[in-house]
Amino acid sequence: MSFFPLDIFPETSLASSVITTVWVGVLVVGFFNLRFGWVLSGLVVPGYLVPLLLTKPWSAGIVVLEAIITYLLVHGFSERLSRLGYWSSLFGRDRFFALILVSVIVRLVFDGWLLPLAGAYWQTHIDGFFDYRNNLQSFGLIIISLLANQFWKPGLGRGLLGLGVTVGLTYLIVRYGLMELTNFTISRIGYLYEDLAFSVLASPKAYIILLTTAFVASRMNLRYGWDFNGILIPSLLALQWYQPGKILTSFAEAILILVIAKLLLRMRPFNRMNIEGARKLIFFFNIGFAYKILLGYTLPVLAPEWKVTDAFGFGYLLSTLIAIRMHDQHTIARLLRATLQTSLSAALIASVVGFALTLIPQLGSWSGSLQTTPAEYAVKRVTEPLDTLLQNDLIRLYQPATQHNVLRPLASEINAFENAVILLQQASPPQQRTAQEDTAAG
Repeated sequence: MSFFPLDIFPETSLASSVITTVWVGVLVVGFFNLRFGWVLSGLVVPGYLVPLLLTKPWSAGIVVLEAIITYLLVHGFSERLSRLGYWSSLFGRDRFFALILVSVIVRLVFDGWLLPLAGAYWQTHIDGFFDYRNNLQSFGLIIISLLANQFWKPGLGRGLLGLGVTVGLTYLIVRYGLMELTNFTISRIGYLYEDLAFSVLASPKAYIILLTTAFVASRMNLRYGWDFNGILIPSLLALQWYQPGKILTSFAEAILILVIAKLLLRMRPFNRMNIEGARKLIFFFNIGFAYKILLGYTLPVLAPEWKVTDAFGFGYLLSTLIAIRMHDQHTIARLLRATLQTSLSAALIASVVGFALTLIPQLGSWSGSLQTTPAEYAVKRVTEPLDTLLQNDLIRLYQPATQHNVLRPLASEINAFENAVILLQQASPPQQRTAQEDTAAG
C-alpha cells in the first residue's frame, strides 16, 4: 500500500496554484539568505518562474531577458550617465520606481514589436511550425521589475548565478517533490496566473494605475513619511478598487496573520527565538499559507457556492508584507488609513489619466466635425422593407471591420487541423465514411 501522492493541498485552490510554488520559492530564498547572506529580494521570482519553466520555457527566458535589459538601462542611467553631473544616482524608492517604469517600456517594445518580428522571421526561415504567438511573450505585471531589482545589489553576474540556483532548486522541489509525492499539479497556464499577467497590450489600464500609484506612494513617503513596506503594496491594492471585496479580504487576511503571529510569538519555543529578517518573513508567510490551506478545505463545506480563491488576499505576498509592517510599527489603523488613502486617491487620478488618454485619438475627429455642415449628415431615405435591407446587408454586417482583424493560422495550427481531420476520418464508421465520400463526390 502506497501513501503517495499525499492529499495535502485543497483541490479547488492550492493543488494547482502559483501560491504553492511561491511558498516553496520563499523558503528557498530565505534559506540562502540565512545561510549564505544572499539578498532577500525578488521573493516571488523563483516560485513564479517555475510554472513557466514547466509549461512555457520560452516565456520564462523572455522574462529574464527583459529583466536584464531593464537592469542595464536603469543602472546605466543611474550609475553611468549620472557622472555627467546633471542628476544624482537613483536610490531607494526612486530607483525602484524607475525599474517599474522602464520594465513597462521594455515589455511594450518587446511584446508589441520585437518579439513578433523575431517570431515571424524564425517561423519563415528556420522553423515553420514554431508557434511564436503563444510562446514569445513575457508574463507578470511586476515580475520583471522585481527581478531587475534583485540584480542591483550583487550585480548582474552574481545576480544571475543566485537566480539560477534559487530557481533551479525550487524547480527540483516542485517537479520531483510536490508533483511526485503530493496532489499538486501544473495545469493549464490560464488557471495558474492572474488575468493581468498575460499581455501588457491587453491591460494598459492596469499599468497606468500601477505607475500612477507607485509615483504617488513614493511622494507620500517622501512628504509625510508614510511607510507601506514598499511602494508596490498600495500600487497592487489600487488595482483592486474595481473589486473592493478583494481589498477587504487582503486586509482581513493580513490582520488574521498578525493576530496569530503575535499569539505564537508569546509561546515557546518562539518566545526564545530571534525571529527577524528572513525568519520573520518565512514565519508570517507560513501562517498565511496554513490559513489558505484551512480555508481551502472548510469553505467548500460551509459555503459551496463561493469560489475559494476569491476569499484569498490579492497577490502572493501582499497580505504577509502588510502584516509584517503592522507588527513592526505596532499599529493597524494608521497603516490601513495611509495605504487605503494612497491607493484610492491614486486609482482615481489614474482613472482620469486613462480616460484622458482615450480621448486623444478623437481630437482629430472633433476638430473635423466642427467644420462639417449638417447636410453631410442628412438621413438617407429608403423605400425597401426592413427584411430586404437586412438581407442585402447580411454579408457586410457579419464580416470583420477590417481584413487585418483575422489572424492567419500558423503552419503548426494547420498541421494540427489536418491531423485531427485524418483521425476523425479514421474513427468514423464505414457507412458514415461512405456517405461522406458520396456527398463529397456529389
